[in-house]
Amino acid sequence: MTTTLTLIIALLIMLLGLFGSILPLIPGPPIVWLGALFYGWSTDFQTIGWGTLLLLGVIGVAAATSDIWMGALGNRSSGESLLTTVLSLIGGIIGLFLFALPGMLIGSIIGVLLPNWRRWREQGYIFNVSWRVVKSWVVGTLVQTGLSLAMIAIFVLRLVSA
Repeated sequence: MTTTLTLIIALLIMLLGLFGSILPLIPGPPIVWLGALFYGWSTDFQTIGWGTLLLLGVIGVAAATSDIWMGALGNRSSGESLLTTVLSLIGGIIGLFLFALPGMLIGSIIGVLLPNWRRWREQGYIFNVSWRVVKSWVVGTLVQTGLSLAMIAIFVLRLVSA
C-alpha cells in the first residue's frame, strides 16, 4: 500500500473518530488513536513511533473519559459533597455501560440525588441537579472534541516535521 493511500485511510479513520467525539454513539478518541496506529503500523513506525502513539493514547484516555470526570468536577464545584460526587461518578459509569449515553446521564443524576434524598422536595432541586449534569456533559463533549482535534494536530505536525 502506498504511503499516500495509507495517509488518506488514516485521516479518514481519524475523521470518523472526530465525529465520534461529537456524536455519542461512536467512541471518538480511541478511533482517532487507531487511525494513528494504523498509519504507524502501515509505515513500520518510521514517522509515527511508539512515543507519539503513547502521547496520543494518554490524550485519548483523558478525552474519552471527559464526560465522566467533567460531571464529577461540575458537582464538586457546585458545592456537592465528596460522597455525592463519587456516587455521581459511579452512577455515570454504571449507566454508561448499561444504557450508553442516556444511562450515563440518568446514572449521574441518580448518583447526585441518592445521598440528598431529603432535599428532593425543595423546589427546583431535582431540576437543578439534572441541568447541572447535562451542562457538564456538554462541556465534557467540547473537551473531548478539542482533545480529539489536538490528537489529529499532533499526528499531522509529526508527519510534517519528519
